[in-house]
Amino acid sequence: MQSDLKPGTPEMAPVASTLIQLTMGNVADYVFGAGSAETARQVLERLFRVRRNYFSHEYAVVATCSGEVRGLLIGYGVPFMNSLELPTAFCMLRAFGALRYAGFLVRALPLTGVKEAEEDEYFIAHVAVLPAFQGNGLGTRMLIHAEEAAREAGFRKLSMTVDVENQRALALYMRTGFKLIQTIEVPALRRRLGFEGIHRLRKILE
Repeated sequence: MQSDLKPGTPEMAPVASTLIQLTMGNVADYVFGAGSAETARQVLERLFRVRRNYFSHEYAVVATCSGEVRGLLIGYGVPFMNSLELPTAFCMLRAFGALRYAGFLVRALPLTGVKEAEEDEYFIAHVAVLPAFQGNGLGTRMLIHAEEAAREAGFRKLSMTVDVENQRALALYMRTGFKLIQTIEVPALRRRLGFEGIHRLRKILE
């Protein structure tokens, strides 16, 4: 299968939002959509279109086949990611409106203490391939691209998280050199959603 990697653009938002949603599972539906998968996708689509937030096209690379987006990766150095916290909050306030944003904050509260990465790491926040195109090397190509981006930015550690239940993705990441360094449980989301938590993974770049 012939594929290309391209920078993300606002026009890719419909499929990009679906791919971001795949990386978060029912947590995305609950946190962003109050239980509605379609509402969550619409919010993520709007965030992808605009600049300066965790989910923006600015920080995305997409894998395409025959010109169509089939996979996506969003990544950045952790210091830069931390600088996006306030801009992301403003973008989300605009996306939700004041009342719905307050509900979002309540639903997201159990995640506020979760530390996904360290300051000296380049963090892959989201990586996904549409189910029909998995197993064709698109995910591996995007991970290699992330390694190159990390090196160019001066990082020697690449990190990411994966849902505990996503054993297929975990196996891929382990095959490409990532090591499991921590498992994080979120008891409130386990009670509400059956969410088993996330694995933190790290790869030392040679």
